[in-house]
Amino acid sequence: MDFALSEQEQKLWEKAVEFTREHITPRAIELEKRNEFPKEVVQKAYEAGLMNLHIPPEAGGPGMSLLSETLVSEATGYGCAGIATSIMCNNLAFAPLVIGATIEQLKTYVEPLITGKEPKFGAFCLTERKAGSDVAGMATRAVRDGDEYIINGVKCFITNGPQASLFTVFASTQPELKHKGLSCFMVPKSKNVKIGHIENKMGQNNSVQSEVIFEDVRVPKECLVGKEGEGFKIAMMTLDKTRAGIAAIATGVAQRAVDEAAKFANIRHQFGQPIGNFQGIGFMLADMAARASAARLLTRYAAWRADHGMPVSKDSAFAKFFASDAAMQNAVDAVQIMGGYGYLTEYPVEKLMRDAKLTQIYEGTNQIQRLVASKSILRESVNLNTGFHVKYEGRDGPMI
Repeated sequence: MDFALSEQEQKLWEKAVEFTREHITPRAIELEKRNEFPKEVVQKAYEAGLMNLHIPPEAGGPGMSLLSETLVSEATGYGCAGIATSIMCNNLAFAPLVIGATIEQLKTYVEPLITGKEPKFGAFCLTERKAGSDVAGMATRAVRDGDEYIINGVKCFITNGPQASLFTVFASTQPELKHKGLSCFMVPKSKNVKIGHIENKMGQNNSVQSEVIFEDVRVPKECLVGKEGEGFKIAMMTLDKTRAGIAAIATGVAQRAVDEAAKFANIRHQFGQPIGNFQGIGFMLADMAARASAARLLTRYAAWRADHGMPVSKDSAFAKFFASDAAMQNAVDAVQIMGGYGYLTEYPVEKLMRDAKLTQIYEGTNQIQRLVASKSILRESVNLNTGFHVKYEGRDGPMI
């Protein structure tokens, strides 16, 4: 068992950490006040080679591992979860295409977006106002018309929607089949693809989410990813992988909360000594650091399993809900340790608290993650031979 990063991974981690230190951490609070897409920072990340890591070489990408993606997500998430989401959102937008599209489709629709002088963006379009976790309730329709499909519907909470040049759209081709009738499409930006309401959020204001409206959008049949009816499978395979990216961003937030709280506990004096010397504070710091470390290990293990082609639904769910819960709890504890200072906008921990909350919600709420994990656990238990049998004798009787 080897927990060491490879030489390539270590160099990527160091590059991402240095990038965050130089371009994200010092400017995160200032940029958040703009409440807009952080174009200049994302441009620098693109030039530094920190984007589109999962695109295969045949389509113009570096073809790096999911573990490599999590290293960049954690490093940038440490500086700002919103900026990290903006930088890494193509991972989610293009993942269904890497999973289900042909190399020819990737070369035609994705390669032009990732090889120019400026970054181009995709948007993952699954969620609707009445179809969040329940994708079977999706109202967006795709109707075959000769050699084309006509797509109509409204998606919401779409990250990078206003910036996107290509939309990965999930739509129903056979509504009567519910989730088994969903299909996945690549939809280039056009006049019939319109941006609706742009959301005003509690946190992660360096990331933009909006409605995306599809009005009689015609795409050639070559824009179908995989086959009709495979959309649900492609979406679930996508989320199994991309949850690790959210867990990594959350891990960055959790670690930042530890570092900010520890720094404050060293310089803040009460009763003639640093407050970190008091067990009440020291125990909180120890718990915070343990949560961040455990989140990191769960996240990298889930990514490693995915990279080795192992089943990953349960492990990616573990990573996502544990890391995001750790981020939230650590942020709350950091605010508490800093007291009144933690509640002021001049200090970063109140932003960590607001940013952390979204990691418990997007790409599947933590309640859904626990449901995914529990179903896997129950399936596994059917074939589990524990070597003993339990017999119940009466309601309050002995267990033999």
